[in-house]
Amino acid sequence: MVDHLRAAGFDDDTMLAAGLARTTRSGYLVDRFRDRLTFVAHDIDLRPVGFVARARAADPKYISSPSTRIYAKGRSLVGIDAQQARLARGAVPVVVEGPTDAVAVSLLGAEWAGASSCGTAITRHQAAIVRRFAVGDTVILMLDGDLAGQQGALRGLDALSTYFRTVLVAELPGGHDPASLFSTSRGLMRAVLTNARPGVEFAIDVELARWGKVLDHLSGQVEALRSVAPMVVKLPKDRIAGQVVRLARHLHLEERVVSREILACVGRRPKAGASPSDMEADPDLASRSP
Repeated sequence: MVDHLRAAGFDDDTMLAAGLARTTRSGYLVDRFRDRLTFVAHDIDLRPVGFVARARAADPKYISSPSTRIYAKGRSLVGIDAQQARLARGAVPVVVEGPTDAVAVSLLGAEWAGASSCGTAITRHQAAIVRRFAVGDTVILMLDGDLAGQQGALRGLDALSTYFRTVLVAELPGGHDPASLFSTSRGLMRAVLTNARPGVEFAIDVELARWGKVLDHLSGQVEALRSVAPMVVKLPKDRIAGQVVRLARHLHLEERVVSREILACVGRRPKAGASPSDMEADPDLASRSP
């Protein structure tokens, strides 16, 4: 690429500023993404603004363009451009970590469309990109089956809930990412996506796990209940009763006690999602063209 761009009239400073080349210790300019499978990152207007590249066997596994005047990882997605037609036909967007994960999701079936955030940190800007091209009001979050993926999913729920009324979490078996599960068992990966559950339920279970060491006495049980009660009221109404029963059993409390704490939060229940008018007015959904 360095040779090609030089032949096309670009100078070294421009290639470095664009993040397409790097300087070696000996002072030579070389391709930044040499010998890597390279994917294009697009912004909200589907302009190519950067690259993310995966190595066959090297550390780090992924490298991306450095932040430039046009590229910031948190303001772009990989794969969304290739899924426009599928999303327009009603496919459910599935937000994943790596570009190869997005490919795996999209190869699984026409009902899903993969898009990569290139990391566990899913931003509000990235959620806005997905919202712009999705027809439906449901999105699935499918991050790696490890602690980092779990924590990333929790953070991503807030960003995606800003734009989608229904945010589901597809939980992968431990040690798997979508690409590895696709290679191991397409049937199991399809089942994981098909059985994705409300993100709020996922968040409730993660929060309850934090209280596990103090659930052997009443004060710990009550505090755990109060920590998850605001989450329960965000659930669809038809799922709240079942959650009351489940929490009562898990926390060893009477159902009336659980119901009372949850009802106390109803008046503070936030909106389940942004309205269409809110979305149209949001600057993140406006064109970023000059």
